[in-house]
Amino acid sequence: MSTTSGENFIKAGRLNKTFGLKGHLRAYLDPSIVVRLKKLPVIYLVSKNVHLPYFTDETDLNESGHCMFHFEEVKDKTAADLLVGKDIYISETLLKKVKPYTSLGDFVGFNLFDESMGLLAPLDNVIELPNHDVGQFIYSGVEVLFPWNEHVVLKIDKRKKEIHVRLPDGLLDIYIPKT
Repeated sequence: MSTTSGENFIKAGRLNKTFGLKGHLRAYLDPSIVVRLKKLPVIYLVSKNVHLPYFTDETDLNESGHCMFHFEEVKDKTAADLLVGKDIYISETLLKKVKPYTSLGDFVGFNLFDESMGLLAPLDNVIELPNHDVGQFIYSGVEVLFPWNEHVVLKIDKRKKEIHVRLPDGLLDIYIPKT
């Protein structure tokens, strides 16, 4: 949703109920939006098809989505009651950019290149264990596991979708018997 000023808004949640006598409001915001907020100095509520800004002087954001606000203009419970049930909109400019690769699983499908053997295979999985991570790929029809650490994974090229590795000496010999 956007306004005539060109600012883009995202529906983020809803004001649920008042809290206390000083005009605090409990709200629920989409958790995927909460984790992307840098700060929340202002929210917008729609009245007569116009986004009206409400400046926050107190904000308590929780990653679960349950939040509490107090607005500069709202001085008591009576004024807060008028806002209960309204949808909350925020400006897209308040959101942090989402990083395209945020977990190891995002690299599945990238081609693995060993510095001495060249192209090995696509990465099938990264297994996240308590003490270390393990990469997995299929080589000559056999599942191969390798340590996923800074000594083995040398470079990840996100643009080319390539992972350059230095597999430990003899690792493939363990999996692929010589004939």
